[in-house]
Amino acid sequence: MKKYTYYCLFGILIILFNYSCTELDLAQQDAASSGNWYTTRDQFRQSINELYRDEFWNQDGGDMGSKDWTDDIQKRPNVIGAIKSGTLSSEDGTTAQIWSFLYKAITRANIIAREIAAQDDILPEEEAANFMAEVNFCRASFWSYLITHFGDVPFYEGEISIEESFEMSRTDKSEILEKIYEYYDLAAEALPMEYSGTEFAAKGAAYGMKARTALYMGDYNIAADAAQKCMELDVYELHPDFESLFYPDTKQSKEIIFKMPRGEEFNKVFPGGTVLGLLPRNEGGYGSMFPSWNLLASFQCVDGLPIDESPLFDLRNPFKNRDPRCAMTIVPFGSLKDGDGLESDSGIRFLNFEYNPHPQHKQVLNYGNGQMTRNNDTRSVTQHASYNGLMMKKGITEDWIDFRTAPDRIIMRYAEVLLVYAEAKIELNQIDESVLKAINDVRGRAYRGTGFPTPEVSTTDQDQLRYEVRSERRSELAFEGLRYMDLIRWRLADKVLSGNAYGLLNVATSANVNTAPTGDLMDHVVNPGLWFWGAIPEIDENGVPDFDHLYENNLCEVLNVMSFPERQYLWPIPADELLLNTNLKQNPGY
Repeated sequence: MKKYTYYCLFGILIILFNYSCTELDLAQQDAASSGNWYTTRDQFRQSINELYRDEFWNQDGGDMGSKDWTDDIQKRPNVIGAIKSGTLSSEDGTTAQIWSFLYKAITRANIIAREIAAQDDILPEEEAANFMAEVNFCRASFWSYLITHFGDVPFYEGEISIEESFEMSRTDKSEILEKIYEYYDLAAEALPMEYSGTEFAAKGAAYGMKARTALYMGDYNIAADAAQKCMELDVYELHPDFESLFYPDTKQSKEIIFKMPRGEEFNKVFPGGTVLGLLPRNEGGYGSMFPSWNLLASFQCVDGLPIDESPLFDLRNPFKNRDPRCAMTIVPFGSLKDGDGLESDSGIRFLNFEYNPHPQHKQVLNYGNGQMTRNNDTRSVTQHASYNGLMMKKGITEDWIDFRTAPDRIIMRYAEVLLVYAEAKIELNQIDESVLKAINDVRGRAYRGTGFPTPEVSTTDQDQLRYEVRSERRSELAFEGLRYMDLIRWRLADKVLSGNAYGLLNVATSANVNTAPTGDLMDHVVNPGLWFWGAIPEIDENGVPDFDHLYENNLCEVLNVMSFPERQYLWPIPADELLLNTNLKQNPGY
């Protein structure tokens, strides 16, 4: 019997799924790799559905920022991953797994494409074209991830033997990129404008993902054109409210272009470990993954100026007069705007409890029973409460508390397409009203209904607009898996992901709510009346905050020391692949 060798390329030999072959000489009767599987329309559909597995659609930094790959997320002291510690190597399990998953997905896609082309009137012509378009969309996306992260990689489209898989060399990424664009164009040509009641890729997803890939690769003409085509479909629009867009019950927003659906009907809920890491301790979580001070400092004030330039910024109330997305992304505390009656040591309701990291507030209000209760979210009570006083808010609702949350995993949404269009046009120096409108539409949605007028962007200076669109991406897209590649393509990772990550000074921990807190945090920040930040961090020309002078004046402490070497702009080829195939060459520096 003919050998089916598709699952045997590279790391596919190591990690196997339920549908993978265990006997290479045997054709399974119930799997997409089977020689006699493709005999009905449903079998084609089921095979294509396999291409939408979560494992094949990695989001850098994890789902909801659950991995510390960027300067948006922070973990406990001395808990730091390979990317931010500068220790990424060819032995790294995460990058090797991603490599293996993607080649497994590509192999499956190639099999399906072959079978669609060879099928004999099993599928109506239009449906065959739609199915092939989905396959092209998926394999374009898989190849895109590979070349943007690993650089040159082995490329193939058809059937290869085991022997050939062990001899393939790396294909220049520019050659693969042209094929990616071709796949996306073929997909866009045949995919429907939208589906009814299903979650498959549609025409806008092909344009949007092509635009993202082109932006990552510096092909700004292609990025602008693809983004504009997506915009001109007139299918998508910005969700009316930024905050509710990410709620678990927001399932069919017109802003969502492509997503991985979650819900009981899909047997998918949000991973319990991530839920615990992101929930506050008062709600039964660990509070072990929290937004960074860098992210908090990056949001502009409501006058459109960075915090080190705006007269509206109040370092004792860091959420006051800030871009509304700041308090929608990070749980706020203190005063938020003039006249709200709140002080710098005030807490604010989040879920069922008052959230207040202030060390003197060792009790907070439980809104569920109306009683004061021990505040486990301040480090004067609980040692491992958030080490910088911050907790994530974006997308978190009460149904997180009992682990029944199922927010869809958004891969691409319309706001990103608008910002891709704007950035590409800015880099081309083709600045016109459409560029300003794209940025202002995204920003204006965030300000809608807040009582603050939108600080619209009006400059046509290329450098200033570059700053504005990068700032807008960070404020709009935090924790959505896009910051990592922004830092890579802007060549800022070695600057941003090197140096110190800061947090609150130490404070003595006591579960006794009647014990007055003591320690450096009290002596240097709280008692002198300097809570929350004792000085304003400086924001550089790239929008990157600098807290070094706070540290030098004993106003904060180092949580982690980061290091991002030049070699990590590309990931290493996994060591196992180099052992299997001596024709593969490693990326420089590994």
